[in-house]
Amino acid sequence: MPGREAMHKKGEEGVDLARKILESTTWIELPFNSADNERVCTLELLDGTDKCFDAMGCIFRTPKTPLYVEAKNYDSSGGTQNTEYQEFLANAYSITANDLKSGTDGKREFMWFTTHPFSLRKWSDLISVNEINAALEAHPEVLNGSSADFNIMNTVSNRLWLILVHHKQTELTLSPDELGRIEGMLNRKGRKP
Repeated sequence: MPGREAMHKKGEEGVDLARKILESTTWIELPFNSADNERVCTLELLDGTDKCFDAMGCIFRTPKTPLYVEAKNYDSSGGTQNTEYQEFLANAYSITANDLKSGTDGKREFMWFTTHPFSLRKWSDLISVNEINAALEAHPEVLNGSSADFNIMNTVSNRLWLILVHHKQTELTLSPDELGRIEGMLNRKGRKP
């Protein structure tokens, strides 16, 4: 399989893994992915450019919370995951700032779902205001000439998820049949009165 095609397949497998594990919690549903629903998975940055996430869905809270997911399916620590994560943080800030600027807070949450750890020396701080600020310093273009706002950085920090899983974790998830029965009892989707 050629390199680009293999990377594409690996990316699809990462999105499928994220969907399987996250949906088995019964708290999250990810019905949309960028391969089939690019427009639904795309949000606008402050500078008017678009950012397409790997998957989009919701967290079953009251009210439901929109969730945008970047799924990374890595086998090793080599590569650019830390750099990509910084861009993810900067984009999450820019999207949230753009929402607030327009007067409508989408209350979106953003998740980095990965199969390999990265930035281990600062792992516990990867969703902090300081990391968001560092990401904005590395990607000032997403600010579109605006200054970084501490309150928005704090809001974004509270809306970030960082999930690390191993492929074997799928052995511990509910089967589709089990999930259907459990969801019926929990009614997190609010389908029963």
